Amino acid sequence: MAIGNIYGNGTTTATAGANTIVHYYDKAGVKAANEINVYAQWADRKEMPLNMGKTFKISKFLHIYDRLTTDGAFAAKGYLTSRDIANVTSGLSAAVLAEGAGAVNKQTIKKVTISTAFARYGEMVDYTDDVTMFSEDVLQVRYREELGRLGNRRSEDLIQLDMLATTNVMYAGTASSLLTVGTGVAANGSTDSAFRVSYDLIRKASRKLVRNRAEKNTEIVTGSTKIDTKTINKAFYAIIGPEVKYDLESLVRNTGQYSEEIAYVPAYKYAGATNLAEGEVGAMQDVRFIESESAVVYTGQGAAIPGSYVGTLSNNGTNFDVFPILFPTKGSFATVGLKGYNKIMFNAESPETISLTNPYGTNGFFSYSMWYAGIILQEEKLLKVLVAASA
Repeated sequence: MAIGNIYGNGTTTATAGANTIVHYYDKAGVKAANEINVYAQWADRKEMPLNMGKTFKISKFLHIYDRLTTDGAFAAKGYLTSRDIANVTSGLSAAVLAEGAGAVNKQTIKKVTISTAFARYGEMVDYTDDVTMFSEDVLQVRYREELGRLGNRRSEDLIQLDMLATTNVMYAGTASSLLTVGTGVAANGSTDSAFRVSYDLIRKASRKLVRNRAEKNTEIVTGSTKIDTKTINKAFYAIIGPEVKYDLESLVRNTGQYSEEIAYVPAYKYAGATNLAEGEVGAMQDVRFIESESAVVYTGQGAAIPGSYVGTLSNNGTNFDVFPILFPTKGSFATVGLKGYNKIMFNAESPETISLTNPYGTNGFFSYSMWYAGIILQEEKLLKVLVAASA
């Protein structure tokens, strides 16, 4: 006589339907894998179909009238700003057509192709059947959550490092490279402020982005009846670490011969209602700042510390530490996904599964894997500013 209600190994053949708790476990892992998006929130999304190789390519045309990004003048003046009137006049003269002109004043269209390659990342944990038999914790969820958070951190780090690979760089003080950040600092610490983030340095960064046609991320924040609130200008976003934020909070700007005011505005003082970006902590001039706990440091990669140095700049004992301020403006960077393939995949094998490598049914594992590719789309609009910071 047939049994009316069967477990059916927990599959769709079960009278009560398939088990769903595994899907709940995976959902916990996927949620953890998207927990933090400080860097990912600024990346555009591109897709590439499967079976098209591992290299993603994208092309763009350059405007004929613009300065080329390889020209020496571009680094200082951007595409069209600060043009010498004599050069503009000369250019117009060269475009004049004489009566009966033939094939003259020819121009060449330039196209640039950039590419990136996919790489696969993954990590795992394994465990014995004793864990599931005797542990008082719900480890099915915990393992997936921990792997999801680990995958999330790996993804954020990959995006951060790819963004920091930009060659569009500015420096604090008189530095001209990573190795010269801190060069010339006074041994008594009296000139430390010249090498940290400053109000004028942020203004110069904004000017450079405008010259390079970078688009601001936000609109003006106006209107409030609350006391001690501030209007915030249309702004770029910049990602900073806690060390740079510490220096930002004490910056002042001169407003007259004998007057100074705090330049940095914490996010809780924004006037009116506005949506804050993930991690947003404040604003200054035309920039709104996002604090990243995971912002990297170029430890000991700055200038050599002068003998008998008693200042407060962070260092590793021999050289100054260098801290990046990253401006990821609209359309400057993208991550590339494989069409039809999830951002992150979770895999699991129960200890009950008998195999040649698990003959006694005592070992199980959980793992995640993901494909990643990042690409700088418009390098001139992705700016990195390198500064020293207070210890």
